[in-house]
Amino acid sequence: MHHIDIPSGAMNEFDLPPICIVTGEREGVVFKTVHFSWYPRWIGFLALLNLLIAIIVAAAMTKRVKGTLPFTEEAWSRWKRGQIIMGVSVVAGIALLILAFSLLASDAPEWQGLVALASSVALPVLAWVFFLRARGPQVRRIDPDNISLAIPNGPAAYAITGHFLAGLPSPVLDDGERLDANDAPDRAVCARHDDIVANQVCTRCGVFMCPRCERRVRRESPPMCPGCWELRGRTITAQAKDPGVTLANSGLFVGVISVIPMCYVAPVVSLVLNTVSLVRNRHPDSPRIHRKKAFAGLALTGIGLLLSLGMWLYSGGG
Repeated sequence: MHHIDIPSGAMNEFDLPPICIVTGEREGVVFKTVHFSWYPRWIGFLALLNLLIAIIVAAAMTKRVKGTLPFTEEAWSRWKRGQIIMGVSVVAGIALLILAFSLLASDAPEWQGLVALASSVALPVLAWVFFLRARGPQVRRIDPDNISLAIPNGPAAYAITGHFLAGLPSPVLDDGERLDANDAPDRAVCARHDDIVANQVCTRCGVFMCPRCERRVRRESPPMCPGCWELRGRTITAQAKDPGVTLANSGLFVGVISVIPMCYVAPVVSLVLNTVSLVRNRHPDSPRIHRKKAFAGLALTGIGLLLSLGMWLYSGGG
């Protein structure tokens, strides 16, 4: 697998080169909608301490991204088929695991339970190896500025990385006309201003444009003409943010629960969530309301711990 970083908001057909991320082919490429979710892997260690804590923290810290990636129809079908087979194998593995414990606890021969137990592990592993591994992208990390993916094809990773670092390759003209330093033909004029010499070529449709017409998503991004820019704005809708499921809100909610005396799990979860929220929002430009919610959650947690301690001393003294 090969690592690529895609800037936030650039996982779409306007900002990515049309090359299949699975096969590296450039013919017959279509952009398909994909959904990715990611949470820090250290949360898995919390499951060793308390499964409920791990579930709550994972739910609060999970980040989700939706966009489109280039595939060929065949590569897309193989990847989706592998995901379905993997899901079915996981369900079958859980059923075999329950069956294994039932057989081991019954009067059935021990070998039957052991076979069922081994099959519950082997089935998902074999499904992943033969039907899902190297069939599609895998999310590695989701940050506010980038989404990191692992994709199967090396040339595709190289093309996408080069696209974001240095723009698309210069267009090749059939008549051999010479290009200037900005990849625009000598003496070419802007498509919208015929009295101005063009200094750029739209990397999506090939239209010549002048500095007044040039549009970019970021300063280092390849230029787009006004027509492609308007089409991009109509096609790509900004992802709606859910204000109800945020780390700050989750920490405050668990902090309120922590006030309940003798509720031992909630204070631990609240301390983790609100501390992480404070660390994430420590920058001066972060929303102040998030820091206030984190402090309020920690304060409520402290009150709950004092109440629990008081009740414990009271019951012990009695």
